[in-house]
Amino acid sequence: MSVSESSWVSDAQFRSVHAGLRVVSAWADADQEPEAALDGALRHEPDAADVVVGLATVSRLLAIELAAATGSTEGAVLEGLGARDDRMQHS
Repeated sequence: MSVSESSWVSDAQFRSVHAGLRVVSAWADADQEPEAALDGALRHEPDAADVVVGLATVSRLLAIELAAATGSTEGAVLEGLGARDDRMQHS
């Protein structure tokens, strides 16, 4: 895309996705306990709304990518994650 072409996302959408990616990256790359790493990543972000929208968008994009890689559907991937979450909570 050339510089003169318009983007398919707004500046606000880009900020949100970027915030979500920063949080996920910091959480994954941290050398500390996962909960502390997530807490630290969230505290470094100035706009909580951007983080919420960004994390939701990043989660959906990852589900789309995983569905494509496994020959599944986005819905099936999200259902599987929901079932895993339920098992973790009840174990």
